[in-house]
Amino acid sequence: MKILFSPKTFERLHSVIGHLFAGNKIDIADPADVPDRIAEAEVLVTGPMDVDERLLEKAFSLRLIHQWGVGVERIDLRACSAKGIPVCHVPSRGTGNAEGVAEIAVLHMLMLARRFGKVRESILNRRLYSPQGVSLWKKRACVLGLGNVGQSISERLKAMGMQITGVNRTRRESFSDLGVDRYFPLDDVLSALPGCRFVILALELNERTREIADESFFKVIDAGAFLINVARAELVSRKALEDSLNAGRLAGAGLDVFWGEPADPEDPLLQNPLVTLTPHIGGLTDEALLGVAGSVAENISRLEKGMKLLNCLNKPIPGSECS
Repeated sequence: MKILFSPKTFERLHSVIGHLFAGNKIDIADPADVPDRIAEAEVLVTGPMDVDERLLEKAFSLRLIHQWGVGVERIDLRACSAKGIPVCHVPSRGTGNAEGVAEIAVLHMLMLARRFGKVRESILNRRLYSPQGVSLWKKRACVLGLGNVGQSISERLKAMGMQITGVNRTRRESFSDLGVDRYFPLDDVLSALPGCRFVILALELNERTREIADESFFKVIDAGAFLINVARAELVSRKALEDSLNAGRLAGAGLDVFWGEPADPEDPLLQNPLVTLTPHIGGLTDEALLGVAGSVAENISRLEKGMKLLNCLNKPIPGSECS
């Protein structure tokens, strides 16, 4: 099989995961070069990049598009279906992805709650027993989005002695097994926020959730609460976030995602001591790398053998590998 990987960062992973794709012809290109390299590719394995009709017009041999991870919001599923090209992704839970994102959420919660910036100052000034932090234990966390990532977050927070308020589009009986003791539908999110010291965004980005964290959202959050976003930057109105931080209402924001990635190091928000930022590394762990790569390799093997593909996102196409 001729497999085109994009972006170029896959080159750094080849020494670790290359054996999973042994026997295939591998090409690696940056998104800007994909249109010139896709003509002969049978499989496109992609990180975040636009896959639209213009690109597909040049994909004469393409039999599968596989997202390296979960989010496919930049892939035009309708256009792919019209071309008879199945699109698959990797489920986050059980592959190490959701588990890694949950860990990065906890990292931001701890850095903010234990005032990591002040901790560094204390070390530099040879000062002991300072600063005093906020314990996660006994506090209430609101987890927005109880999909794979939200479930993984809830499990870990419950194990740390926290109370959990869950927000999701639909309710499932299994939520109680996660330790969710309060539940609110997404349409009633503003009722879920009061009383929560930590608010964690783990929602899918769509037109319904875009800038769900807006001015009204921050007005009802308890003073002194922390916001953690490990999903998509566009879930949050940047202006509303900055206004809440500047007003002293929000105690801090922990972000693994940013508007216009990669973030500009000179961005004034990054100079705010109440903000912690990681460069979208939630799902980048040793376990997630092998888990995601294994899932992609399994589907490519299934494609070659004419078997039904796993985690296919298109509507069934007559005669395709997804049918």
